[in-house]
Amino acid sequence: MYQDSAGKRSAWVGQLGGIIVVLALIFWFVQMRKAPTNLLQRRDCERAYAEARTASDSAAVDQRRPVLGQSTDTLTCGSFRRSGQLP
Repeated sequence: MYQDSAGKRSAWVGQLGGIIVVLALIFWFVQMRKAPTNLLQRRDCERAYAEARTASDSAAVDQRRPVLGQSTDTLTCGSFRRSGQLP
């Protein structure tokens, strides 16, 4: 009888470990998909600020969304700059 409860406990621990591994892989995959997009957005904003010659050009870049076709919840270049994500 003692062996049966130890076997059941071992099975539960194995299943719990498997679930944790699967969740970690899902989290890693989601992060890896998002990271290149963030880098692209930052580089696009950096280039736009480098090309801006006047204060009005910089103000226009502040309102710009980094990648065309992005949804409206995407940060603007100005919000990237204010948050310190741009050099």
